[in-house]
Order: sequence, then structure tokens, then C-alpha cells
Amino acid sequence: MAEFKISINQLATFSKVSEARKKAIIKQQKNPPPILVGRYAMAKARISKAISNGGDIIPILKGIEELKKRNPETPWKKNDKSVSIDAMERYIKMSLPAILKENRYEILPKQKIRSFFMSDVEILVSPDLIIKVFIDGKWYLGGLKLHVSKSELFDENQSKYVATCIYQYLDLVFEDDEIIVLPELCFSLDVFANSIISAPKKIERALEEIESMCLEIKKIWPNV
Repeated sequence: MAEFKISINQLATFSKVSEARKKAIIKQQKNPPPILVGRYAMAKARISKAISNGGDIIPILKGIEELKKRNPETPWKKNDKSVSIDAMERYIKMSLPAILKENRYEILPKQKIRSFFMSDVEILVSPDLIIKVFIDGKWYLGGLKLHVSKSELFDENQSKYVATCIYQYLDLVFEDDEIIVLPELCFSLDVFANSIISAPKKIERALEEIESMCLEIKKIWPNV
């Protein structure tokens, strides 16, 4: 088990918060509460399915109707229902990136390896989708991670870090030399920020910034 670890979306949050909040994030990563697992699962699954089906929103519409019929008993489940419906309704108004709309693509199975290491820190990526796109006679690889939070919207830099981590993960996990991982096919999709942002083409600087965050995580880790 990795000594230091952080999930990709929490890394993005870590990049712009106060020292106190950074410590809180690391404390949570050490002992993640079970309640966070599966949050907004319906919304994430239906949005992923819509993208997998070339942008078809039927799965989302059915998901909204299904959730509206539910009568949750706890405040947590009521919040989950409300935010999930809102997320799906917002996604319907969004548009897929042109590179996906204009080219044929396929969804690949999720990989057993879901993370990569940078400066001894395990970054859990676990993309919601791994996408293979056919462009100008060649296959290219990318991926997508969903962010569903009404209270913590990602800005452009935070989304850039998420997309960059997806790129680095895919570049390390996939060893097929015939399939090239493209930064512009690696996306952070933030439903409530109404944004789909890809990794920068010149990715080295973003990777250096992520490495600096990993070094900071290692420094804070023993003290929380």
C-alpha cells in the first residue's frame, strides 16, 4: 500500500486552498469516510453512458425520471437525489468537445491499474471513461473524469491538473506504441462549472506543478 496517496479531484482542490484545508484534505485521504463512496453515482453513470453512446441523452432523461420517483428517507439521500438530478439536467445543456463530435470514438474497458506515482505519491485517477478516437486514419487515446460538486467548482487550472493527470496515467498504463495518448483528448468535465477542459498540449509545465504539489503532500502527511 502506498505511503502517500491522493485522489485526482482532491489533488485539484488541494492546488488552490488554504494550508488548513490542505491538512484537512490529507487527513481525509488517510482515512476516507465510506459515505463518500458512490456519491452521485446515478448522475455519473448516466452521463458516462451518454458520452459512451455518442452524446445520446436518453439514458440521462431516464435517469432523471427514475430519481424523481424515489422518496429518500435520510438528508444525505435527499441531497444526493437533488444534486444528481440537477447535474444531469445541466449536462443535457452542455456540448461534447468538437474533437469527439467530429471523429469516431470507442470506449475502452477500465484498467485494473487505476493510479500512477509521482514523487512517491500515488495519484488515484480511475477515469470515468477511457476513449479511443479515430483521427485522420490513426487511433489516439484519451480519457475523461467527471466532477460533480455544487459547492466546489473547478477553475481552469484545477481542471487542467485533472486532465494532465489523466494524460500521465494513460501514457504510463498503456504500452501499445501504435496508440498515441493525446493531451487534447484528456478531459476534466465539471458539470456545475459548465466546463470540459483538456490537458495543455505543452504538458511539461503542468506536470512540474503537479510534482510540486506531491512534494508538498509528502511534507504535510506526517503532521496530520
